[in-house]
Amino acid sequence: MDELRQIFQHDRLAPPATNAKPAPKTVERERIFDAVRRKIVDGSIPPGARLTERGLCDAFGVSRTVIREVIRMIAAEKLGDFEPHVGLRVAELTRKHVQEIYAIRTELEVMVVRGFLSDATDADIAVAESYGQKMLEIAAQGDRFAAVEMMAEFERFMARVADNEIAAELLSQLNARISILRLVAMREPGQVETGMEGVRAVVASIVARETDAAEHAVRTFVRRSGESVLRHMDRAAVSPPIISETTEEDITP
Repeated sequence: MDELRQIFQHDRLAPPATNAKPAPKTVERERIFDAVRRKIVDGSIPPGARLTERGLCDAFGVSRTVIREVIRMIAAEKLGDFEPHVGLRVAELTRKHVQEIYAIRTELEVMVVRGFLSDATDADIAVAESYGQKMLEIAAQGDRFAAVEMMAEFERFMARVADNEIAAELLSQLNARISILRLVAMREPGQVETGMEGVRAVVASIVARETDAAEHAVRTFVRRSGESVLRHMDRAAVSPPIISETTEEDITP
């Protein structure tokens, strides 16, 4: 089977030129990790799929040592379950997982935005406003993955300004799964527009330095996103599965 080769056809390195130095293992590892992570997050590799070491080695043309490190990194982000001597089974998010993630995400993001507004300088507020503008522009271009990545970057920026290391750490641990759910939410009709309305409300409250309004905007934004994911899951239960049904097909060469 050539599924992985097709999925990663643009990520495979060309053979090195004669006498050229091979790429350092850390560079190879990070490049492959980013590629595999993106394909899991954007749904190109479905939940429940098994990624074998052999299949990934063939897809990227690298050693098993590099692939094993990548698999462990993917498992550390809770995007899959490591299976020794086999590879990785991509994680599945159930309705219960979604409800728990959104409940935790809500409180973390509220904590971050309140801390941000407590400590932010005028320059920080200006940067926050620019993030909002970038998110709106990217969403208007239809690049949902880039919009989701920009949202995560915005949250990391606010957490740094708020100097809340624990919230930043917890959001980092949840980031990949939150990104998956954001992309699922965006599949719902009208949700991209609704989401960008939420971004405008959050950023406008931040620019105005209205802490209570910012908290309300964050809670509303996250709640609507969670509701959209659950609606999508309900439909998936009676149609081809999206995120909570297991596929027994292994993705192998």
